[in-house]
Amino acid sequence: MSDRAELVRALAVCAEAPTSGLPSVVEALGISPAPTAAEHTESFSFQLHPYASVHLGPEGRLGGIARDRVAGFLRALDASAPTEPDHLATLLGAYAELLDRDEDGPATRTHHARAALFHEHLWPWVPRFAWRATEVAATPYRQWARPLAAVLADEAAELPPPPAGLSAHLRDAPVLPDPRTSDPADFLAGLLAPVRSGLILTRTDMARAATELGLGLRLGERAFMLRSLLGQDASATLAFLAREAHRQHDLVPGDDRTATFWRARLASTAALLEMLATDGDR
Repeated sequence: MSDRAELVRALAVCAEAPTSGLPSVVEALGISPAPTAAEHTESFSFQLHPYASVHLGPEGRLGGIARDRVAGFLRALDASAPTEPDHLATLLGAYAELLDRDEDGPATRTHHARAALFHEHLWPWVPRFAWRATEVAATPYRQWARPLAAVLADEAAELPPPPAGLSAHLRDAPVLPDPRTSDPADFLAGLLAPVRSGLILTRTDMARAATELGLGLRLGERAFMLRSLLGQDASATLAFLAREAHRQHDLVPGDDRTATFWRARLASTAALLEMLATDGDR
């Protein structure tokens, strides 16, 4: 059993709802204090959603084609896929198992499976998820996100680049639609779908926008909060989102094709939002 596999397995446990065994796991990771159930809910239900489908699916929601892709991959490894195949804990747990079994060199089926799971279903979204966790999650999960990002960076450096160069999730992702020529509702949904806009928007971001712009904050789902802000001052809200796209663009980790995809998507989104904000001021 490799040390890195044990680290990945411990990180996976932390992504799940806290149990009685969690304190010993977080102590081994150097996290203190152990996260509470309330902090887990706040971090992973209200702020960031630890599901590949939310970050890589064109719908920006649980399920859909992204979850189907992950489930199909996991079925190829085993006879059945778990209930939540695209949850971060599930993916990290599966990856830890492959790390444990990958002992015979790069030509083996296990090594190919490890590389495919990493490049297709982990690397495209988890580094940016971890970075945003260091900004908006509860303190124990901010501490957890740092070794998560570090171990993924180590894996990326060790594994050969994917033959296709880019995950199918990213290659097939539709762009953010222009509301001037398409359904405005699709534009709103696209803003909240990271793979379409590049943006990872949280409730904390909505609250920050309301504070910076002097607007009223209506609590609810992100789409409800965003519609409220746009209804009060569309130009100012769009300009805020453009600035946020630029900020997230400058903080994309890495310099490979995946990082290039996210930077390009964020740059395109920022340019569209700036045009829309300017049009609204006229």
